[in-house]
Amino acid sequence: MKKIKLLIAMLTIVAIAKGGSITLNKDTIYTWKEFVSAVIMVESTNNPKAYNKRENAVGILQIRPIMVREVNRVLKMNNSNDRYTLLDRWSKEKSIDMFEIIAENVRCCEDMTRLEFYERVARKWNGGYRGMEKTSTIKYWNKIKKELIKFGKQ
Repeated sequence: MKKIKLLIAMLTIVAIAKGGSITLNKDTIYTWKEFVSAVIMVESTNNPKAYNKRENAVGILQIRPIMVREVNRVLKMNNSNDRYTLLDRWSKEKSIDMFEIIAENVRCCEDMTRLEFYERVARKWNGGYRGMEKTSTIKYWNKIKKELIKFGKQ
């Protein structure tokens, strides 16, 4: 989480220094918490008991077994002793932790706005390692943007 906060602060500073927009519209800045909430709404409508039998995706972020393996691979690569289990997908807190581990490993940054970073995170979450290359993840990102607008910062 510390890496995410530092990353968001850096993106904000860079965007402000460039005079660029970091929003869906010119007056709005969406926080990390709002972004995560938007992803949760798209994935499960904030239902911690959500279950997609066809994909074996569970919890508020609809985490599949392959994502748990990827999170654990990243943790191991970073010399962390932490690991997640399939049961952890049912925990809101642990699901968000796994989402943030994936987010921390998204390539970015100095030439990127906060919203561009959010797009990369969302599309990687939805489409895997090559999510930004998949046209199928564009529709997913558009759903996230619609949820962000609902925060009433138009």
